[in-house]
Amino acid sequence: MGAIVDYRAVLAELRAHLPPEPGGGAGARRGSLRWLEGEMRARGAGGAAVRNIIYRDIGTAADRDTLRAILAELAAGVGRPLPETSAVPSPTPLPAELELLGRSKKRAYRQFLAGVRAGRAPRLVVTGRAGAGKTVLLDSLDAALRGAGVPVRRLFLSGDVSGLLGLAASGSAYAQLAAAQAEAVRRQFPAAGALLVRVTDDLNFAGQPPRRTDGSVASAARWAAEHLLSAAPPGLAVLLALEKADADDLGPHPPETIALHPPTPAEARGYLMARLGVPRAEAEELVAETGRHLDRLSLLVRLRGGEAGPHMPALLADPDLQRLIGATAALAASTPHLPSAAWAPELLRAALGTELRQLPPHARALLAGSDALGWTPTPALRAAWTGVAAAERTRALARLANLTSGECRPIRLAALAALEDWPALAAQVRTSPDDARWLPPLWPAIRDGAAGETRDDLAGAVVRHSAGRGDYHDAGLRDALFTLFGAARPPVRAWARVKLAESSLEAGNMTAAAEQLAHPEVAAVLSAASPAREPWAVAACADALLVQAALARWAGDLEAATRAVSDPRTAVGGPRAGLWRGLIAKDAGRWDEALAALAAVPASSPLLSARARYQEGDLRLRLGQPAAALSALRDATTRLEAAGAGEEERARVLARSATALRRLGRPQEAQAVLGHALALLPPDPRRHADHVPRARLLSEGLPVLLALGRPDDALAVSARTLTLLEGRSARPAEVRYRQRRTRYRVALAYLTRGLGGAYLQPLLGPVRDHPDLRQARTLLDDLIAQPVTGSDRDAILLFDMLLSRALADPDPAAALASVDRAVALAAHPYEGGQARAMRAEVLLRSARPADALAELNRAHALLRRVQPGLGDAPDPGLQAQLLTLEAASTLSDGVPTIQWLRAALSHPALAPFRAGVWRALGRALEDSGEAWALLRGLHGPQADALAHLRPGDALWLLELGETGNELP
Repeated sequence: MGAIVDYRAVLAELRAHLPPEPGGGAGARRGSLRWLEGEMRARGAGGAAVRNIIYRDIGTAADRDTLRAILAELAAGVGRPLPETSAVPSPTPLPAELELLGRSKKRAYRQFLAGVRAGRAPRLVVTGRAGAGKTVLLDSLDAALRGAGVPVRRLFLSGDVSGLLGLAASGSAYAQLAAAQAEAVRRQFPAAGALLVRVTDDLNFAGQPPRRTDGSVASAARWAAEHLLSAAPPGLAVLLALEKADADDLGPHPPETIALHPPTPAEARGYLMARLGVPRAEAEELVAETGRHLDRLSLLVRLRGGEAGPHMPALLADPDLQRLIGATAALAASTPHLPSAAWAPELLRAALGTELRQLPPHARALLAGSDALGWTPTPALRAAWTGVAAAERTRALARLANLTSGECRPIRLAALAALEDWPALAAQVRTSPDDARWLPPLWPAIRDGAAGETRDDLAGAVVRHSAGRGDYHDAGLRDALFTLFGAARPPVRAWARVKLAESSLEAGNMTAAAEQLAHPEVAAVLSAASPAREPWAVAACADALLVQAALARWAGDLEAATRAVSDPRTAVGGPRAGLWRGLIAKDAGRWDEALAALAAVPASSPLLSARARYQEGDLRLRLGQPAAALSALRDATTRLEAAGAGEEERARVLARSATALRRLGRPQEAQAVLGHALALLPPDPRRHADHVPRARLLSEGLPVLLALGRPDDALAVSARTLTLLEGRSARPAEVRYRQRRTRYRVALAYLTRGLGGAYLQPLLGPVRDHPDLRQARTLLDDLIAQPVTGSDRDAILLFDMLLSRALADPDPAAALASVDRAVALAAHPYEGGQARAMRAEVLLRSARPADALAELNRAHALLRRVQPGLGDAPDPGLQAQLLTLEAASTLSDGVPTIQWLRAALSHPALAPFRAGVWRALGRALEDSGEAWALLRGLHGPQADALAHLRPGDALWLLELGETGNELP
């Protein structure tokens, strides 16, 4: 440690011995203040520190050491030692806040610390207005004493301290109140060490003023002097920080008192420049905004430096800070749904009730970020939330609860929950039922805080939301459901039982669902005839009828299902009932009715309208309208995302979109969409997880792989799919159907490999057998022979199997038998067109072109009925199949047939199928025996240039080049 230096005396003596500058000195004279400032800056120190150190004894230890080294070099240059006023080592360097900011704080710090280190028990009072540095002094002493191993107790006595001190007054006499106050303080005295106390002028005890031992009212300063200084046990060092104190306030024998003063503008500016490294202009701006308030300046420095400070509660008594703490605590409670902790400036403004920039910089320093990136709380701010002023937080929550924009609804609901305004929360959800999507995170608070009918209403909203998403096993739904089972009103309990029946239905446990519907409380609401029943009973009745319809639909009794959904009591079911009417009509084959009911589900119910669009897309796929189906499915995806639907439901819709893309001849796009769907449901390594949703996606992707010409990959994926479907599941009926459908797709993989191309229309059956075709037939025969339920989807699957069985058989007679069974099963024009097209293909293989043309005419007539009123062309894949078969049946006409086919293939929707059509026709051309003559008649010398190829390959190469298509 260096020696204490009187810099003014040293500088005066050195100047007396410095030689004059040659030539008068063009720059700053050696030894002058300007010269010293330049030398300091050249060594990386602060030039502004020179005058503070020399004239005011203010400066950091580092700056002092640098200046002393410069003076020592100057002294050596004139051959003199550096004069020193004392050989006593300098004390431990002061904290920067005290080193830079005034003599009074340094004196109080050194004096109290030296007394404690010497084993004395000093008693010291410091006074000063807000910002003079009382808290900074206490923080500095606290750190130094703890570093020296001295036990320290801190007290911040401000406002009502009855809770902090554990005040327990008995009686109402002033003497009793005074005694209780004295006793409460005595309990705070530590056995040894130091007690550091800050007391503000608004000190009170549950509204009672501070009282002296005789019961008389005392000022905060007099009370603290009597009960903290005078009453402290011997050996306990006490420092008391007061806002102001007259001589009378401190009693007849007052302790030493040191008045603290706020930093001067120059001191504050120098402090910020030294600690933050900011230029003078920025330091001046910060001082102007913050004021000469040492607590704020210190907090600003600490926060910018990443330090929370050991005693934030005292620093955070600042009203600007309390406002920000309250606002951000309210925001944190109101934004649990946000994926990021960053708050948009609009949200912060709403919580604060003002712009962030209107707060002083020491308050803004509690936040990190920007308007562009969003604002996040610093660790210091998060820590301060635990002591937030309740009034500030409540005011901010009230502002957030009044937000009206749509994107702020979740914040509004969370703010209402934080305010525990349960009636307002229930009213909001009644007004906007879809807002229930934001309730699940709030449910624990609702359950513990709300009561009676309000809690029933909110629990019902939680159940409806999760049930609407299909999340019947969600923990929040189950908890809310069982809360409703304990409701006082029977209709509420009946509604809960209906929802439990829905849960069993979703899990495939039809027996349990029927048992719940048979419960006496449910039976009572179903049998009641009064039109004036309460809403819970009306809703329970409507939902029970929909469950009845679902049970009848599952059993294949579509008449009973139709009766249930047509019951007038389902009218209150609103969009959900409309969706079910569409589903039942779809299954019953009432296509127009189904499409009308699905289209009637309003967009004001995002989730239900999304499901209606999904069902519409699925139905249009079945009816042979893949373009319209794709539009509906994409719309469903958008609506599901906007409605916050679950990953499983969104993935299911994406998988169906991939099927539509495949049917449109776009398998590469289909594969990309399917990859997105699979990403929503990644593999779950848990042993007892429900793997059915992912298995369903993998199974739906098998035809896409086959359309890409990858049968080996499809076989590998099918093996993984069937393995996933072997596990335990709460949906056994669904598993059995998915297993059967996946095995059918295994047969398709063998069929595709046996035919030697991609599973993309046009598809022509084999003329000779193949081991893969035999395996496909074996699998298909086994599946076709299995008994199944009479459900709509089983009928569709059987129809597809019969057509595939015909395509896999080189024996036209056997193939025709399968086709005829499919013709008998056809339920609408598109299926009829598919069956007639396959029948034409088999007849063409049987060398019966005239009969094949007759079937094609029937198929064309059916295809024209597929999408009346829609602008899109009918299913382009089936259309490509029909054109190929017709051209193959009329190849004997020669050139006109090819020219007709060129014109027919010009429709843009057929572009993905053109190459396949020409390849398939090339195969038929080779069997005609007139291949090269036809090719020369069409293309002349160009055909001769390809004479080294098979005529079928020459045909597709020439025709694709002729039509300007890019060759593969």
